[in-house]
Amino acid sequence: MTTGQPDPYTVLLVEDDDLQARLYQMMLSQNIGNQRNGTHGGRSSKSVPTVEIAETLADAQDVLRDASTSIDLVLLDLNLSDSSGLDTLDSVLETVDKTAVVVLTAMDDAMIGREAVERGAQDYLLKDHVTPRLLVQTVTYAIERRKRAAELERQRRELAVLHWLVRHEIREDAVIVLGWGAELSPSDPDEKRTISRIVDAGEHIVELTESVGAMVQTLDERPPELTAIDLEGVLAEEIERLETRYDDVEVSFDRTGEAVSVKADRFLNVVVRNVLTNAVVYTEGRDGEVTVSVIDEDGDEPSVGFSVSDDGSGVSLADHQRITDREYTPEGARSGVGLYLVQTFVDRYGGRLEIEEESGPEAGTTVRVSLEPATADAE
Repeated sequence: MTTGQPDPYTVLLVEDDDLQARLYQMMLSQNIGNQRNGTHGGRSSKSVPTVEIAETLADAQDVLRDASTSIDLVLLDLNLSDSSGLDTLDSVLETVDKTAVVVLTAMDDAMIGREAVERGAQDYLLKDHVTPRLLVQTVTYAIERRKRAAELERQRRELAVLHWLVRHEIREDAVIVLGWGAELSPSDPDEKRTISRIVDAGEHIVELTESVGAMVQTLDERPPELTAIDLEGVLAEEIERLETRYDDVEVSFDRTGEAVSVKADRFLNVVVRNVLTNAVVYTEGRDGEVTVSVIDEDGDEPSVGFSVSDDGSGVSLADHQRITDREYTPEGARSGVGLYLVQTFVDRYGGRLEIEEESGPEAGTTVRVSLEPATADAE
């Protein structure tokens, strides 16, 4: 349960001057505790950081390699009895992975401090300029920056694995299936139809692997490159694709009759496709109807985008809260990635995703995607 009280940091202070070490320890213990509590008087022991002290590089490395000790930040004096200069930093960086490092330099070592940052330190402090407030801010910000960087790196690794899996493993299997299908020469009409469907599905998988591979690369772009996309054109293309794959689902398309452009990229098709497919999950097998509408509303708060409504059984209240979660899989679907992917791209486009449930046992669900209208500079 969250109490609102942040967990204390653990700082490894590497300093061979005993007076300096005790001074930094006092600054950290008193001022981080006071800053987090919003007080200038007493301190709460729950928010005061743990400060461990090492006098040599060897001692510091022993602490960092100890699996039972979790260090959030190393406050590192570059000049120690067993190491000096940037070699000290290099040795520490070789030992740590996700731990932030802030170096302490002498007054005339500002250039060394900047080079330390270039080599991987989060920040540097000039010893003669260290104040309690500056020390606290530097330590706090360095820890948060390192955590964010580690999370981004984790996400990039996950994207790289996904990219490899889709572009190699899945695609190669699909190509093999297509090769086997091409070698078959059935004479029976039913068998020909079956083989044709297998080949169509295999070709669709190959197309998807190319799209997903490119999409993974795009997701790693910061910031995304958005251009003006013809919304009605994308909707019409994906509706035609949907009707080809699901001949028992009727799609009604309400157009505005005017050109509507939004800020997006080439993967807007993927967004629309997944919203449409999600609607089919709840109507397939019931000769259901899906209604697609273009949103182009003027007023104090102009709204541009599209909505997709189905007349299916809807989503339960419990599922409604997590329908855009990565782990969610609706009943009857093979994967729950659809609306999670939609939410991811809508966020990238600076838009908004809304899911509305109508009243009644079979009133259905409406998914509304609001996007930013394209301006002349986005053409």
